[in-house]
Amino acid sequence: MKAANVCFDYQMARAAGDDVVRRGLLELAARLLAEGGPQALTLRHLAQRANCSTKVVYILFGGKNGLSEGLKVEGFARLRFTVERERRRHRDPVQALLPVMLTYRSFALANRALFGVMFGNALPEHVPTEYSRQQARLALGAVESSVAEARAALGAGPDDAREAAVRLWAAVHGPVTLEVEGIMPFDRDGERLARLAVTDVLASLRLNQPRAATSLEKTP
Repeated sequence: MKAANVCFDYQMARAAGDDVVRRGLLELAARLLAEGGPQALTLRHLAQRANCSTKVVYILFGGKNGLSEGLKVEGFARLRFTVERERRRHRDPVQALLPVMLTYRSFALANRALFGVMFGNALPEHVPTEYSRQQARLALGAVESSVAEARAALGAGPDDAREAAVRLWAAVHGPVTLEVEGIMPFDRDGERLARLAVTDVLASLRLNQPRAATSLEKTP
């Protein structure tokens, strides 16, 4: 195995502890998935690329389903972090809503393999656990918090924040999935379609008036 093919080496990382090793193996697993699809992500192949034994992978993840679960959980944790980071960048919570939702697209394009594990059939044999579903709900909760802050800034109550968050997530998820999966027609701008989908929902929720009129204006 050539060093150029390795982005993580167990022998070099093990002194840092199990958490570092676990994260490194997840990074490598996501890379293998992106490079070769589900057939490339076997415990044996992962161990070979990480310069460790399959026993190490079994100890840390319990098997293939545990590794798949780890990828799903890692993906939702990253998505939550991405949403919260974007949210903190904006002083006006109403104007923050559009860029917060569009960062979903940026995340998906930068993490295609993880996105496929989180929402698609990248690992069809994986059986999700309640824990990974909880992590998905936490990611949704970051969107819900953004909506609640925007509603408060507009003088509205937080009662419908969760439903609004689900509608916004669903609106952006459709065009983003088409783009990530390569189904988007070649002459279509993925960013523009995602923007239009989100702004339509924001308008229906009355979350683009009056303070967000400029930032939430539809792209011609």
